[in-house]
Amino acid sequence: MNETKEQALKSLVELIKIESTLSASKPGAPYGEEIKKALDFTLDLLASFGGKTHNLDGYCGWADFGEGEPFGILVHLDVVPASGVWKFPPFSGTVSDGYVYGRGATDDKGPAIAVIYALKKLIEEGLTPKRKIRVILGCDEESGWSDIKKYNEVEEMPNDGFSPDGDFPVIYSEKGVLHLQLHLKKPASFLTFTGGTAVNMVPDLAQITVAFDEKILHSALQMGLPTTLTGDSMLESLAHQLEGACVTEDDHIQITANGTSAHGSRPEDGESAILILLKCLHLSGASEDGTRLYNLFGKTDGSGLNLKVDGGAEGGLTVNVGKCKIKDNELILRVDIRHPASITKEEVLERLEKSIPEINEINIINYHDPLYVNPNSPFVQTLLKAYQKVTGDTQSQPKAIGGATYARVLKNGVAFGPTMPGAESLAHQPNERVSIKDFNTMIDIYYEALKSLLF
Repeated sequence: MNETKEQALKSLVELIKIESTLSASKPGAPYGEEIKKALDFTLDLLASFGGKTHNLDGYCGWADFGEGEPFGILVHLDVVPASGVWKFPPFSGTVSDGYVYGRGATDDKGPAIAVIYALKKLIEEGLTPKRKIRVILGCDEESGWSDIKKYNEVEEMPNDGFSPDGDFPVIYSEKGVLHLQLHLKKPASFLTFTGGTAVNMVPDLAQITVAFDEKILHSALQMGLPTTLTGDSMLESLAHQLEGACVTEDDHIQITANGTSAHGSRPEDGESAILILLKCLHLSGASEDGTRLYNLFGKTDGSGLNLKVDGGAEGGLTVNVGKCKIKDNELILRVDIRHPASITKEEVLERLEKSIPEINEINIINYHDPLYVNPNSPFVQTLLKAYQKVTGDTQSQPKAIGGATYARVLKNGVAFGPTMPGAESLAHQPNERVSIKDFNTMIDIYYEALKSLLF
């Protein structure tokens, strides 16, 4: 197995080096050239040990091993943008101090390579699958799942399988995912307001320009936020007293906030730059618009929007404002809502409309139903035992999460790995990385699971 793990590490480094973020569509590359490169790379890898591969016009690809009823292994090769400050270049695949650094190391290139090499080892040992194994390579998981829609137009999705895109030991339940674009009347005092790069990321940078007010300036300085003043000679004199401040012609104040990125399904793990700015305006006592928006969106449990829901084992509802901008006299917010099964999509939308009377329009960008598989089912228990056999951890049990994985496109699908119990989740964050030890353990777990289920 050591040789297999060494090969897997080399493949992971090469795959991370491909900057497979969404970019301009081209013929045969609907999500951009880099995502196409990642798809071609992985299809070639699967073909190298006997996979019957197919590329669906760059939307997605798959490889089949064996015959019979298909079992799906669903991974994705696209990644979110690499914002923030990184120890190493995010698309370098740098190996340092026992870790592999790079965007996708945990979400989802690392586990994709791990499960592929576990399957490769089983095939090379001469074992024959009891049924067809279909490895499906998604290319639009982070931006809308149009790849899965395209797949379903031409192929039948397997009934059961797993996606290595969550946590160990195994995930039996996922919240519903509702991505919205909210069009609000532009607050009169806001000149500009920009922040965030993706709806499913906690924004780590945002900037706002509002009419000058000494209380707002004081609040910004108290919070240590970079501030630029613009205006007449009085403001110019004041600005010269502030390190780094500059002056232009109008009486405005521009404030910048740096936050901490995190996955949109766990906004409590990060610090939203957008919310920092709204809090600054709110604390100043001089911005009704800022206070209103902060009261609505400042709590990640949705309580400001009358959306707070106790989901029991699934966890409560969460809200993340991932992006904002002002355009055509509107404030446009992109919002990520994760809800337990105890509240429906329709109820969420109804409560939003009542809570934000100034809303002009709500657009649903994307929606995924909640997922639930009986944690005591033979399928889940087989995966759990494979995890326990390799790790010796008999305490950790099947769990529910707020994240969304491809598992929910299967009638009987679960997320299986890669994050170990108690480990910090680094998906969508700067310095995303996987330890080589955990990467090797992943390969062992997937090897045992596939062997038990399918060989």
